[in-house]
Amino acid sequence: MDILRIEDVEAIYGNAILALRGISLAVGEGSVVALLGANGAGKSTTLKAVSSLLRADLGEITRGKILYRDKDITSADPADLVAAGLVQVLEGRHCFPHLTVEENLVMGAVSRAVSRRELATELDRIYAVFPRLRDRRRSKAGYTSGGEQQMVAIGRALMARPILVLLDEPSMGLAPQVVEEIFEIVRSLNRQDGVSFLVAEQNAAVALEYVDHGYVIENGRVASSGSADSLRARDDVQSLYLGGDSSSAEAGHRRPRRPEFALDP
Repeated sequence: MDILRIEDVEAIYGNAILALRGISLAVGEGSVVALLGANGAGKSTTLKAVSSLLRADLGEITRGKILYRDKDITSADPADLVAAGLVQVLEGRHCFPHLTVEENLVMGAVSRAVSRRELATELDRIYAVFPRLRDRRRSKAGYTSGGEQQMVAIGRALMARPILVLLDEPSMGLAPQVVEEIFEIVRSLNRQDGVSFLVAEQNAAVALEYVDHGYVIENGRVASSGSADSLRARDDVQSLYLGGDSSSAEAGHRRPRRPEFALDP
């Protein structure tokens, strides 16, 4: 059963720039799916189309539809989607820098109106997933490391008790060891709690080690798709996104060439 289906979606920015050109994909319930592709391919736009955040960037869906748990959410209100269990972690982490780590996490539970006792239980749950955040809980988020800020952003999303998390470029600006730690946590959350993930990621070499299925996005379209194993075995994917050697961890950190005439804010 698919928890999310995107059917022939076209999206534009500013009534002028075509960013998505009839994209279609699906996320199975309880799975981890990757959107792979270079910067500008349309990955972030796809996630924002799902979470109804395109309008904040002067974008809009002009064709197609998006179904979440078999319900059409193409024009849904972002707050209603969060309440329904669909949460996005934006590219660049976007913590509240002048709030503490714990205050940032608490912000994620605002939509649920939980009691103080429930809030304490939820915080303990997040600290069990991210032990490092317990030690930094009184620190201003702006003074924590990039990896810790990414953990705060994911933890804040988890405070909303999501069913599906849209995770945008979690490896951006992070050391390889931290990137692997983040993906290990994503896989653990998926296996232990049943949370589904749609992850937009340039670092295909790492992503394909942890996801079930992947879609390669080029110029706003799905260029290819398949299981993680099948994509790793494909010569074209290795050449463009794995540096020609799928066994090399460093290859995944090479920035792919930006496609022409593409947009991905």
